[in-house]
Amino acid sequence: MGEPNADELIRTTLDRRTEELRATLAADLETAWKHGVEAGKAEGFAEGEFRGRKQGVIRVAMNCLRAGLDTAVVAKAAELPEPIIKKLAQDNGIEIA
Repeated sequence: MGEPNADELIRTTLDRRTEELRATLAADLETAWKHGVEAGKAEGFAEGEFRGRKQGVIRVAMNCLRAGLDTAVVAKAAELPEPIIKKLAQDNGIEIA
């Protein structure tokens, strides 16, 4: 009669331990998911900010070129190499002297 009780105790203990492991795994997965989402948002915001700044610099450089400023002045103001400013002007049909 002692055997069925031992089997039941083992089964109950294993079931409890399995449930504890499942709960721990679920909590770990939830935490990892939240960290991943936050990291993804931070990366996305950083990328968006970088692109926005880049577009802003290009827009101002284009406006300066259209206003007739010298490419060297525009390059210095935009903190870009002069060949890039010249290429920007060329690609947008802005004639430079």
